[in-house]
Amino acid sequence: MAMLLLMFMLALNFFISWANASYVGRYWSESKEVGGSFRAYIVAGYVMAIAGFTMVYGYILLLISPVVLQIAAVAPETILMFEQLSADLIYLFCVVTIIPTGFYIWIRSLKTFWEKKTLANGLTAGWNSFAQVHNTISVARNAPSALGRVAKALFGGNGSKKGNTIIVLGAIFVLIVAIFGGYFTASAIMKKADREYDMFADLQRRNADF
Repeated sequence: MAMLLLMFMLALNFFISWANASYVGRYWSESKEVGGSFRAYIVAGYVMAIAGFTMVYGYILLLISPVVLQIAAVAPETILMFEQLSADLIYLFCVVTIIPTGFYIWIRSLKTFWEKKTLANGLTAGWNSFAQVHNTISVARNAPSALGRVAKALFGGNGSKKGNTIIVLGAIFVLIVAIFGGYFTASAIMKKADREYDMFADLQRRNADF
């Protein structure tokens, strides 16, 4: 049951990240010309998409890596240490990227709803409010302990220095692979949407209809 729930959450996160990357791609080129807060909003959405994909790929790697390490006859304690450190690094990276950009997107969605009270804007503002409150509470509860475990692994871990170094390097490698996967996936979706959608042409068509 727990595995099914995890897979559902990963699939949902992947879908939301895909939607974010596709949305910002529709306005990516135009936001460079418009600049200002609109450009910042689009960049924030792009960063959120990268972080979302990074989390998905990171946890997939965490599901696969124990099997590979067991085949390589790695000690169970070492596998547990590696899994914990990798999970903490992925979590902290996503926190550092999602929370600041999330605050910006949340505030902008509230501003948009205040200026134009539509159902779509209201649902967006409501979802962003829920997500930001949930993420902030989660960070307040979990980030300090995760940061403490990472600091201990890097600067005060138990066991041999060689063993700790291998664990740390392996965990960092998993994080880097997940980040690159998130970056390339978000960029590919964003660039595809950028090529297929022209915001200025769409605005001209809408104005012509009136």
